[in-house]
Amino acid sequence: MDMIGELFGTVSTLWEGGERYAGATKVAWEIERFYRHYRQQRTGLPLLEQRRLLAQAHYQGAVKLAKLFHDNGAIWVKFGQFLSSRTDILPMQYVSELEKLQDDAKPVSFRQIETVLRHEWGADWQSRFESFNEEPVAAASVAQVHRAVLKTGQAVAVKVQLPHARRLFKQDSAVFKALATVGAPMISHFDLKQVIDQIVEMTLQELDFLREESNLKKFESLPHNPLIHVPHLYEDMSSDRVLVSEWIDGIKLTEFLNQNPERANVLLRELLSSYVQQITAFGVYHADPHPGNFLVMDDGRVAVLDYGALGILTPQETMHYAVLLNVLFGKIQSSEPLGDLFRKAGFVARNQEVFQEVADLVLKEALRKPGNTEILGIALNKMREMKVQIPDSFVSLARVVLTFGGLLKTYGVSV
Repeated sequence: MDMIGELFGTVSTLWEGGERYAGATKVAWEIERFYRHYRQQRTGLPLLEQRRLLAQAHYQGAVKLAKLFHDNGAIWVKFGQFLSSRTDILPMQYVSELEKLQDDAKPVSFRQIETVLRHEWGADWQSRFESFNEEPVAAASVAQVHRAVLKTGQAVAVKVQLPHARRLFKQDSAVFKALATVGAPMISHFDLKQVIDQIVEMTLQELDFLREESNLKKFESLPHNPLIHVPHLYEDMSSDRVLVSEWIDGIKLTEFLNQNPERANVLLRELLSSYVQQITAFGVYHADPHPGNFLVMDDGRVAVLDYGALGILTPQETMHYAVLLNVLFGKIQSSEPLGDLFRKAGFVARNQEVFQEVADLVLKEALRKPGNTEILGIALNKMREMKVQIPDSFVSLARVVLTFGGLLKTYGVSV
């Protein structure tokens, strides 16, 4: 009866989502049509021409998929951002298009935003400000940001939750979980169900701005690398749907690196070092490190934005993961076998020889290509193939490290 009730609930949600899910189905058929056309046309053609046709099909499919994720927002955008960092499983055409989701969400009209401001601050909300720019300076999957100036003359960033974000989240989370159940057996490159569950949980956290307020204060209190700047929060003006913080003048990380490629090596290494410190020393880390959440300031510091998702590790997890990551990346030599380190860190396998296979694979890859940041993904994929149970907390931090790996690879930075 529980399964029947869950099925009816999903169907009801699909019905309520109506047009959006019909659009998703249409896009799936269109992408399939691109590849069907490629299969029909490639017969008898030279290999070079076959590759050109396949690249064209990849590009057409990528454009359609990225637009679908962009238009549907919230969880769709988060899933697209996750996929954009997986160069190991997707053609580069998809990676390039999905990367645009990092800072290109669909904004809503200010009239809709004002309904939230009135609800949170009252009809005279404008009296709090000297000026308030109705055009958003940034739009994300669950909120958008407006620049304003307080009566004191202080410039601030006002992050406002999109009016229908919570209703759409309820619809989409049910659909994505259903898709994960159906699609998981067909995907071997990563645990689809585990990834979807984490994205749903992350988006749920981001819908609670009081949690984000708490996360920001916790993150700000840590003894960070001097490179890191955490924006000041105006607690007295913040609520569960509005967050007011210091306005940061800066350039998005990718724009800065494109303009100053000679700075990529030092800046990305130092930024990665900060995240390794967060994971292996603090046990508290910023869990959504896509490039749109970093601004390079005039003085060279990097402002870290968006604290909707913060990774929290227990002291035991911090200790075990610190050792494991350092061994995986060749920073230290361990007297214990790698398999024992995995087991201590909470990994579970029916056949303990699996861990030795993973260790051999990691060693081979390290010798073949020292400093390869993808080595973590290689180890995880091997364990998933061998049905190893991987702790949720490790999957979350691995996603952070692999996201940085994608950035390092893009700008040709080795570790």
